[in-house]
Amino acid sequence: MNRMRTKPLIPPLSGRWARIGLILMLSAGALVSAQAQEGGGSNPLTSVRWAEAVYTRTWSIYAEGGLSWATDVWYQNLDAKRSYNQSPAVGGGVDFTIRPWVRVGAEYLWSRYRREQRFSNPDMRTMPVKVYGNYVMNFHNAKLGVQFNFMELWRARRAQWLNVWVGTGMGYSFIKGNEYGIFFNNTMTQNGQTTPAGSDVTVDDESGLTLTGNVRTTNRHEDFNKLYIPTTLHVEADVSRRFTVGLKGEMDWLLSRGGIAPKNYVFALATVRYNFVASRAKVQQGYYEGELSLLNDRVNALQKEAAESRERADREATERQRAEQKNADLQQRLSEYESSMNAQSPAVQISHYVQFAHNCAGISRDELAHLRYFASYMRGHQLSIIAEASTPGPTGYNQKLSERRLKRVVKVLLKEGFAKEDLHPQVAIGEQDGKPDAEGRRVTIKLVK
Repeated sequence: MNRMRTKPLIPPLSGRWARIGLILMLSAGALVSAQAQEGGGSNPLTSVRWAEAVYTRTWSIYAEGGLSWATDVWYQNLDAKRSYNQSPAVGGGVDFTIRPWVRVGAEYLWSRYRREQRFSNPDMRTMPVKVYGNYVMNFHNAKLGVQFNFMELWRARRAQWLNVWVGTGMGYSFIKGNEYGIFFNNTMTQNGQTTPAGSDVTVDDESGLTLTGNVRTTNRHEDFNKLYIPTTLHVEADVSRRFTVGLKGEMDWLLSRGGIAPKNYVFALATVRYNFVASRAKVQQGYYEGELSLLNDRVNALQKEAAESRERADREATERQRAEQKNADLQQRLSEYESSMNAQSPAVQISHYVQFAHNCAGISRDELAHLRYFASYMRGHQLSIIAEASTPGPTGYNQKLSERRLKRVVKVLLKEGFAKEDLHPQVAIGEQDGKPDAEGRRVTIKLVK
């Protein structure tokens, strides 16, 4: 196949409408993104943003259709129909969205580019004369690409449903078609010589002359394959969780053109995408099931807390009853003390003792309550204190044990408002009285005056 072309390339301005379309799409995308930047957007059913719920590790498929342009094609349009400036384009693809701001995918796109030549004034000086030409090339584009969501620069935007993707990648174009032409050819034979018969030919009548005219058609096939680098701008709007519509602009730069392939392809496409995610009804069902589960857990926790509160109230009631009984006992003892003091009988000695456990210097809760009650009525009087220990055990140890018991009682009395000079004498006698049982494990407090 002869790849040398005699026709000049189409001027760069032949793709001006494609460039204007891309500029308008870029401007619209920038305007819409600016309107969608402010405000917060989150899924009303969950705390997860819409974009993160729909575009995190999800697959999607899409179909697309629209128009395509091919620029700088070697076959020049001459008096062609306007429909030859653009061609239909259809295709589809599959994407995997890793995060709301990046996705990868594969795409297939079919289209064609056409050129037509209609000569209104054929040049009859050169034979054969081309009177019509048609050039049609079908191309199949397959590519792998990566896209980035421009709108994720504003993660807290109000319009979570709107996304503007820009992308690139690498593709391969399979191109195949044919060039069809119609030619007129006029010849004349005179004096045994055949020459083309054009507009500048003169004929004399001195010899025999043969004029021949014919029409010839040609249909030559072409095919070639080229790598290309695509750039895309894709504005998408989520109609629902599963369906997304969009407008897409794409320009493909062909590598190693070789003088026969176009310089680039330009596409203006509409897209419909299906996202493989749970439907809104399933999301709502999961959400409310989760809410019901949380409410059930809360009810169970409240029931358990109520049961514990009832048990605690029962224990407190028992303790309160016990304390009231002890208080009644103390009131009885106090009444006895007051009666003794009012009688001023020299035979009655007001006293109180604090009982200790075996080998212990700590005051129990009951004994501490009795001691404080006694102290509240004896405050302002002088008291004598004698501390003892029972006979079991070494003598020296028992002496120290009685001293610790003495210090513990004195400390409580001081805290209850007694002055140090009111607590005298203070004596720790250990096991001197030789008491082997509980009577030897006491601190006895007596009223001096």
